[in-house]
Amino acid sequence: MELSSEAKVMSRSLNSWTQRQRGRYLLRRGLNFTQQGNYTAALQALTAALDYHSQPATVLVKRGLVYLQQTTHDAALADFDQAIALDPEQAAAYGHRGLVHYQLGNEAAALTDWAQALALHPGDATVRYNRGLVLAHNGEYKAALADFDIAVDKNPLLAEAYLHRGKVREQLGDHLGAVQDWEIALCNDLRLSEAQQLLVQTQAAADSLNLQEQFQDLLPEGFAIAAEQQGTRLTLTLHRPVGTPVNYFKLPNALRDRLVELQLPEVRRFRLIAKAGESSLSEWDQTYGIYDKAPCPPARWRDAVATTLLLFPPLGVLALVLASQVKPAYRRGDYPIAARASQAVRKLCVSSGAIMGVMLFGLASYGVYTYVEGEYPNPAAKTAMTESPEASDKRL
Repeated sequence: MELSSEAKVMSRSLNSWTQRQRGRYLLRRGLNFTQQGNYTAALQALTAALDYHSQPATVLVKRGLVYLQQTTHDAALADFDQAIALDPEQAAAYGHRGLVHYQLGNEAAALTDWAQALALHPGDATVRYNRGLVLAHNGEYKAALADFDIAVDKNPLLAEAYLHRGKVREQLGDHLGAVQDWEIALCNDLRLSEAQQLLVQTQAAADSLNLQEQFQDLLPEGFAIAAEQQGTRLTLTLHRPVGTPVNYFKLPNALRDRLVELQLPEVRRFRLIAKAGESSLSEWDQTYGIYDKAPCPPARWRDAVATTLLLFPPLGVLALVLASQVKPAYRRGDYPIAARASQAVRKLCVSSGAIMGVMLFGLASYGVYTYVEGEYPNPAAKTAMTESPEASDKRL
């Protein structure tokens, strides 16, 4: 029995709808297998989806990505080529094919594909990131910075983009911007050990530079000094111009006095290495104790006792406790703790005096107020006391 024309149309529509649904199902199945890392099953599902899906170019891109993850570059390249042939405006195919070209060593083809992908989809963060990496590697830092800027703007969670934008900013002299990017990268992904290492190195370099500036005023013009902390020892490397003398018996004392003022945490010794001109040989290399000749800081017992008995006992008791720690800390060779305890006693005494002054002022003000209230209980009388004689005459 032959079907009517309407029945044939309905049958074809039903078959078409069924095939589309099957194609979508196989595509989702392939994507699920890909997420699970089962690439063999993913390839089988995606290959089957090509026979049913209404947009085979999309399926080819997904299958090409599976081949790319398996580093099967030839198969991935063939899928991306076919996807572009079926849909020349498939931006994702250009982006992924560019990555394949780059991994195969064809950088020019990669940049061409990425340019085409961005022409179709300018906000593709992944393509911007990939091209930024290549541009940065080639020393085109400003162009790389522009790509990384757009990448993090479109995808603020792309930690690697912040990491490499920080490197580009460092190359362009924007050290503060670099540190900010590395901090954001680490916040987005705590596993980025490279960002953490860069932050540590940058902080160490900044600390070293700041430390060098602390000694520069002690040196004659033309001298340079570098500082590097290694555990409890600080190494100071001095470079002097040839022909300019320096007294190596007085200079260590000046450096020691400055280090006593700075009280660097954990640093107890310093090593002075001196070189002349461009010579790699040292003309002076000695290690010194920083606090060996420093006198004991004052314990300030009298101030602590006066604070306890006369000014403000709560702070005075704490001042007495700290004063008792000054000499024991100095005797065991811990000068920084002794110095900090002495300074804390002084600050507590000053604070106690200030608190007592405020309290006395408050009591005096209250006494004056009470006296005025007692002498002039009538508000009108108090007002009359402030009026001028002319106002009083007019009222009469």
